[in-house]
Amino acid sequence: MNKYLLQLKKEFGPYSSWALWDNGGEIEKIIKDKKFKSLIKPNIIFMGLNASYDLRKVDDWMNYHFIKEKKNSSWKKEHCRKLAEVLSEPEFSYFNGAYMTDIIKTKYDPNSGDLMKAIKKDGNIITENKRLLKREMKLLSKISKSDEFHIICIGNKSFEILNQILKRKIDKIWHYSAYQLGKEGVKEKIRQDLRKIM
Repeated sequence: MNKYLLQLKKEFGPYSSWALWDNGGEIEKIIKDKKFKSLIKPNIIFMGLNASYDLRKVDDWMNYHFIKEKKNSSWKKEHCRKLAEVLSEPEFSYFNGAYMTDIIKTKYDPNSGDLMKAIKKDGNIITENKRLLKREMKLLSKISKSDEFHIICIGNKSFEILNQILKRKIDKIWHYSAYQLGKEGVKEKIRQDLRKIM
């Protein structure tokens, strides 16, 4: 790993990952592979709002992947599996290896509504996380050797917040945890959004 990739892992490993999954939804073996650096695309970024689980309790780069340490967890139950399955389809190979992170890194909450209320009450949450996000993107630009990013928000709330923080073009896809349409319905919505982006 080059020094900037190591620095990114050190500073943001607990909050981020890469759009690379093995059959069990894990990334550990992929990270250890000698070809890992050639698989990643640090100039494509998927951004969620925040983690629903305290990722500081697990190894780096586990966000958006199967986490064995979570109580009663299995890859089949993970909502992010829907996104992983779509991104693993040949049609969407452009996105394979994209960087994945959350905008809000300082608060863990499975209820995004509660998080949005906390943000409205405390403006420091946005201020602090804006600073962290800019630092994270600076490291990504050093890894990719470019300031050009293709940013894709996961869901409306992350899109709303990111538009307040960044002054650049941002795309959006359907959130994988939406339950109204069922698993296949959500996956089809994600596919439709990705096709528009491509």
